[in-house]
Amino acid sequence: MLKTIDLFAGAGGITEGFRKAGFTCVCANDWDEEARHTFTFNHPTVPFLLKDVRNVTAGELLAAAGCAASEIDVITGGPPCQGFSLAGQRLSDDPRNMLFREYIRLAGEIQPKVVFFENVYGIMNMQGGRVLDAIVAEFREIGYNCKFDLINAADFGVPQARPRFVLIGVRGFDKEVSFPLPTHGKVSESGQLELFPQKVLPYVTVEDAFSNLPVVDQGEGAEETTVEIRWENEFQKERVGTRNPGKIYNHRATRHSKVIQERYAMIPQGCNNSVLPPEIRTKKQNAYKLDLRLPGRTVTCNFRTDLIHPTMNRGLTVREAARLQSFDDDYCFFGNLTRKAKWLTQDDQVGNAVPPLLASAFAEHIRTAILPQFERRNAHG
Repeated sequence: MLKTIDLFAGAGGITEGFRKAGFTCVCANDWDEEARHTFTFNHPTVPFLLKDVRNVTAGELLAAAGCAASEIDVITGGPPCQGFSLAGQRLSDDPRNMLFREYIRLAGEIQPKVVFFENVYGIMNMQGGRVLDAIVAEFREIGYNCKFDLINAADFGVPQARPRFVLIGVRGFDKEVSFPLPTHGKVSESGQLELFPQKVLPYVTVEDAFSNLPVVDQGEGAEETTVEIRWENEFQKERVGTRNPGKIYNHRATRHSKVIQERYAMIPQGCNNSVLPPEIRTKKQNAYKLDLRLPGRTVTCNFRTDLIHPTMNRGLTVREAARLQSFDDDYCFFGNLTRKAKWLTQDDQVGNAVPPLLASAFAEHIRTAILPQFERRNAHG
């Protein structure tokens, strides 16, 4: 059994992707009560430490996992990295660096075979790239040879153009660490696939993601719906899920005023509200209407106002955003829909998540390409 520990687990996108690639998460950690609720509902057999990572020890994680450090194959996670601070060429002791330092501390003490680290794409340019150099140096100090790059989730079958930073580190590895090849790409007007020389599938579009969802209008929908199982493409077939097939969770639409509905109706697909006449624009001009023919724009934690449904004059439901993130329909999210409590909302959990299909592509590569090389090297001394 291939074992992972998921730090900064949130709603469980990484755990879900690695699960589908044949890994078993033996322990997860996060501080947020609603994220824990979501995670444990969908991964009921995984021990979950509800605790600030700064107060978590390697011993606690391993005790909860019920295994030794030598049994851990991968530690996964993506600590918030906004506001990194440097001292010279190293990450300073600034509190803004502490969550990343906790990831390094726990990985250094447990020493898994592989670390999988995902983050915002802006991390590559922080302070002219010096922050990234410092991060890689800290991984090397605890024994990991790393490869990192900026990747697009759409290249791995996610119906969303989501640029992300991904790093894979392999312990004591003296070979170049590899990444999985993209599985999806852009189709030109001639029908040929562009960008990638290997055989790939066309990008999964918003229409591919949404076309079989129940239609819900302003203020309609429910937190739980039972539907007849049907699909119109392979992506939809995969979203049926195996926990509660036929269940669609969190498909409830916000009600907008008539003025907002009329404003949304005037925005063409693939455009934001900057195209509106000046007299009806709002100060916020990043409300973008999704284009059915393309992968969606990045799902943020504000998708109810940042992303407009392509054919209905409203923001997205949590389920529609979760489809763009490649979660199965029976993956249920808990929490408020508005920020009235200190815990993460459903929107936060979906927007912050690593798309499971993206995590799965990297997990499959780690399982089939990286871990066998690691084991062969160790077998030969």
